[in-house]
Amino acid sequence: MPNNAISIKNVNVFLGSFILSNINLNVEKGTIMGFVGKNGAGKTTLIKTILDVFRPDHGEILFDGLPMYGNEEKIKSKIGVVFDGLIYPTSMTAKQIAKMVSPFYPDFDMEKWHNLMKRLELYDNTKLSNFSKGMQMRFSIVMAFAQNPDILILDEPTAGLDPAARAVILDLMLDFMQDENKTIFFSTHITSDLDKIADYVTLIDNGKIMFSEEKNALLDKYALVHIEKEALTEEMKKYLTGMKENVFGYEGLCYNKSMFQNVAGVKIARPTVEDIMIYRGVMDDN
Repeated sequence: MPNNAISIKNVNVFLGSFILSNINLNVEKGTIMGFVGKNGAGKTTLIKTILDVFRPDHGEILFDGLPMYGNEEKIKSKIGVVFDGLIYPTSMTAKQIAKMVSPFYPDFDMEKWHNLMKRLELYDNTKLSNFSKGMQMRFSIVMAFAQNPDILILDEPTAGLDPAARAVILDLMLDFMQDENKTIFFSTHITSDLDKIADYVTLIDNGKIMFSEEKNALLDKYALVHIEKEALTEEMKKYLTGMKENVFGYEGLCYNKSMFQNVAGVKIARPTVEDIMIYRGVMDDN
């Protein structure tokens, strides 16, 4: 039986016209789960439901086997959270916020906090109102990591960051995972981040989980096929998903690789997570 950090069982959430429908998802300890989907697909809604901001209308969510209800203090002290917007008062300095928040987290490490502030080029005596949006995101990440949580839940943690800052955040996430009992669940639109660090990929679309799979198994399942115009046949079209025409011929995603192997005018490549999302029509191609 898997050792799950988070277990979501038959969860339904009704928010006006939007519904999270029959969500079943397990996030194993010692893994990084990447969470993807179009804008409005339900990523942030599910994250807020996991964190008890929204209460499920049906089903349950367990943390290491425990429900949130009745165990709020114990569970929340072990979860580090980064939302896609700042949750701290901007009228306070970074240091004031750290001193205010740290008593709520028994494992909060002020030395680590100072080191991370330096690493992410943030000044502790600066008010958050004087931080740029990217700096505010970096500060939220510092706060989450300094809490020394067992579980990190991150909503678009690298959005709006420059490549250098993104690289540092990904390194921090990998460092965090050196402890095999730690777990990361993070949503992102930057699918190259999934290629780099995710162990599992979960796709949500219109409030429903479409799949949740081990990343390498997912990438091995499909092939990206490039076909010269004169080589394309009607039989090939049957095996291609999201076929697109370009100046060189045609491209598409296939499940049955053997159909296209050793065929003149056809090249096969291993797809990225983004390729799978785009060709399956579940991400914008831009």
